[in-house]
Amino acid sequence: MKVFRVVADSSCLIALAQIELFGLLKELFSEIYIPRAVYEEVVVKGRGEPGSGETESALKDGWISMKDVNDKTAIDALRTILGKGESEVIILCKELMADYALIDERTARHTAELMTVNTMGVFGIMDLAIEMGLAIDKRYLVKQLKDVGFRISDKLYKRMFGDSK
Repeated sequence: MKVFRVVADSSCLIALAQIELFGLLKELFSEIYIPRAVYEEVVVKGRGEPGSGETESALKDGWISMKDVNDKTAIDALRTILGKGESEVIILCKELMADYALIDERTARHTAELMTVNTMGVFGIMDLAIEMGLAIDKRYLVKQLKDVGFRISDKLYKRMFGDSK
């Protein structure tokens, strides 16, 4: 049962596309939004890269929606410590009163949480899929992510799986 409204950052879209799980977004979330900066980063600048075609198709099919952020002052304030996409994701999440900002980068997650915005990253998306009964081999998928350059600390890996392989 899809219940969460989310705003997605580039890293989640790209990472899920890299491991061929982009469609999980559609299966798990009732509404998915991206701000213009994420669209520009993934679809325009990232043309031909993982996530670009998937995001563009999802926008055309209507299961991902692009929204402009209203509070430009808040964006400018966050831009002192975060990238444009992350800043827009956090503020759009607040404006839409969405359930989660889908963000992986640590500083962006901490900033979002300080602003009372709940966050979920790629691993949380995998956990949610498992909770909802989807057959997901998390250890295998995390290894795939590592193989394509997704950064995961040994500490986090050990916390998830109890070893450091």
